[in-house]
Amino acid sequence: MRTPLAWYNSIEQPRRTAAAVGGMSFALLLIFMQAGFLGAARTNVAVIYLALDFDLVIHSRAYLTLPRSEPFDRLRLNQAAVVPGVARVTRFLTDSFGWRNAASGDSAGGFMLAVPADAPVFLDPEINRQLAAVRPTLTALVDRKSRPGYGPWRVGDKAVLNGQPTLIAGSYELGMGLLTEGSVIVSDETYERLQGPWHGRIANLGLVKVAPGADVAAVADALRAKLPQDVVVATRADIIRREQNYFINVKPVGIMFQVGMVVAFAAGAAILYQILASEMNNRLGEFATLKALGYPASAIYGIGIQQGLIYALLAYGPALLLAAGFYRVARELSGFPLHLDLGRAGFVLGLALVMCAIAAVLSLWKIRRADPASLF
Repeated sequence: MRTPLAWYNSIEQPRRTAAAVGGMSFALLLIFMQAGFLGAARTNVAVIYLALDFDLVIHSRAYLTLPRSEPFDRLRLNQAAVVPGVARVTRFLTDSFGWRNAASGDSAGGFMLAVPADAPVFLDPEINRQLAAVRPTLTALVDRKSRPGYGPWRVGDKAVLNGQPTLIAGSYELGMGLLTEGSVIVSDETYERLQGPWHGRIANLGLVKVAPGADVAAVADALRAKLPQDVVVATRADIIRREQNYFINVKPVGIMFQVGMVVAFAAGAAILYQILASEMNNRLGEFATLKALGYPASAIYGIGIQQGLIYALLAYGPALLLAAGFYRVARELSGFPLHLDLGRAGFVLGLALVMCAIAAVLSLWKIRRADPASLF
């Protein structure tokens, strides 16, 4: 059986190995956090769409993102409702609003979401069941994941929304994360009361549910042919993809997380390269002996690469455990949807192996200097 030289080299000097593993673990932890925040941001920026039950969406041609969704004439919804294959078209309204806790005086901002009280357009049955509670004017459901700026509140309390006392009739869990501090759900009538009566003539979105058995693409084409050019018809997947692309690839926050991953990867590779290069340099005599004994260059280079991979695997475990803990703390403190799943764990493991392979290959030039003649 061949002697595992790479493993023996790795454990011969525990302090050097601990330094390598510690540096690598820190770099991998940074990658875990940046990847986690990036994935959470991708989910969070589309959280409203992900919570709604629809197949197609009608929006203004001037639409940029949901927080900046220009309204359009609600007559378009009536025109869409008569298109063959359309089962339901629901008016959806959204805008920012001001919150003030009537008891504590805490104030914050948020998104106000409005749908007809008899339209079960949410995927969460709990929210749909509570929509009847917001039928009376000036009642609202409040997001339990709203930030601490909302102050302590309970169902049955009153809060001041846009300057008007409003009864908290129920609660739900959504979590707005990067978008804003919190959210409330109200009926379209309450929305018009709080945001202004002119909202009765407009919609921000039209949520289209296709009839069972109907082809979604065919219904979308029929809607595009029927509706005027001031609105656009998009599929569920397209509107979610567009929302995520804008926040991840255009807005600074998404770019920041992506750059952070690149920087962490480069830092980890640099740390490991320095350690491996020093290790190779200290063992030039040993590698020269292996050459003198007739070992092929590939076998000798393989020792360096294996040693880098050993450091990667030793560092991955602590980084994974620390990331799981930090994810949980960040999720509880901020409500941000940070979750450590198998896909992300595998992704970071793959990056760790690539990082260490690159560092090991770059450090192999040290082994090339190992000359058997120097032994004599």
